[in-house]
Amino acid sequence: MNPAENSPSPFHFELSANGEQTTFKEVAGMVTEVVLKNSLKQGENPFRYRIPSLPKGNLELKGGTTQANSKLMQWCSACQNPEEPTPKSNATLRIKDAQGKSLVEWTLHRAHAVNNKAANAKEHPGTQIESLELGYSFYSLTKK
Repeated sequence: MNPAENSPSPFHFELSANGEQTTFKEVAGMVTEVVLKNSLKQGENPFRYRIPSLPKGNLELKGGTTQANSKLMQWCSACQNPEEPTPKSNATLRIKDAQGKSLVEWTLHRAHAVNNKAANAKEHPGTQIESLELGYSFYSLTKK
């Protein structure tokens, strides 16, 4: 089954994390603006440099469906266990058109789950992901 068939939108989002692909209907928080901070170089003739900083904020994905015991949900549970160190890994977010062709791709480096709201669906097998919030150190962008 093509994930785009269930989507009324001409595109959808696909998250690849821990060897598993999950589709989502909506994404918020992907900042593509470069934030510059000023840095003062000490010395005889001090100069101010404008240096790009890391993006701020988290990525929120909404409206996803996955299997009940998926690797993604296990990873999210492990990230929210306060007794263990947070497992971080790279994740890839893609915008795909109705035919499944990737249009834009973000690689989220050192990503980890911050929060998730999910419930087992009664009418469909699997887990409905209401929202999934991911933190990350930085990202790289690729346009296809």
